[in-house]
Amino acid sequence: MAGTDVKVLNKIKALDLAEWKPTFWLIKRKAVDREAQYSVLRVNTDIKLKRRFKGYLKQQLQTRNFHLETYEYSNVDADDVLFTLDKDATDFPKVEAAIEQGFDNAIAREYSELLNSWAYVVQFENGKERLYAWRQINAMTDPKKVKSKKATFFKDHKLIDVDEEKVFMIDPRFDFFVFDGFTFISNKRAFESAMNFRDGMKKNGAELLGEFEKMSFLSNVEPIKEYVGDNLHHLRKLASIRNLGYYKQPHYVSKLMQVSQEEGWELKISNEKIVVELETMELLLKLLNNDRLRSPINDELFDSAAKKIVDKRVAGA
Repeated sequence: MAGTDVKVLNKIKALDLAEWKPTFWLIKRKAVDREAQYSVLRVNTDIKLKRRFKGYLKQQLQTRNFHLETYEYSNVDADDVLFTLDKDATDFPKVEAAIEQGFDNAIAREYSELLNSWAYVVQFENGKERLYAWRQINAMTDPKKVKSKKATFFKDHKLIDVDEEKVFMIDPRFDFFVFDGFTFISNKRAFESAMNFRDGMKKNGAELLGEFEKMSFLSNVEPIKEYVGDNLHHLRKLASIRNLGYYKQPHYVSKLMQVSQEEGWELKISNEKIVVELETMELLLKLLNNDRLRSPINDELFDSAAKKIVDKRVAGA
């Protein structure tokens, strides 16, 4: 995969959008036996809006320089970064298959059909090539919530209450794009919500706790499982711990326990094991992620999840 995503992004940047036809699709989602199923609704758009879609794509992807990073559960959103992932690792092929039914799909004829949608997708089509831009419906684009904000329009020389209009908001920023087998993610949180990645993160966390059980340095992993639950912040912390893998380094865990006792930190150690307690759970996860650092300049101790190694020397290596 390395390097291929860069070539695909460069291909997107070089597209002549004048040759590409945009179509607008509303995405409906429902869960059946915990599996997400998707249906789509085709929506007619005027020429002016089609031009706007092309402008949004050009502005967000073609005219900006990005640093590409392989998607990980522990990645953090940044303005100049796109996370890349194989399309087949997501739910998007289900959506694509629905859109590919084309004119067999129903077309929106009533405003009420626009309500209760999960997301919208703009498909850009040129011959056999397809590029998809996804935006999840949120508080800024949900028609019902937009109405509740009491917005007004200036039309025909007067202000018009939004309740009198059939409103559907289009945001110029897309959450992710799919092209040539790759997903380019600009909004990681929205992507994870849209593609139901919470279940994947839970599985990843369960696998990490399974590793901890085999290593036998914790008194009990069950309290961690209960503490983390479905909380995305905590799930990301487990993902970061597993991704960075400090716990796998020789002597890391034993040194963690030693330093914790020497520094008088609250972590409880008994019979050469860390006692897992709710009161010190946050501290435990920080230490397993190597988040507690000391400045060599003023000896100040602080917590930081940022990991940009300057000195590659590793204790015990």
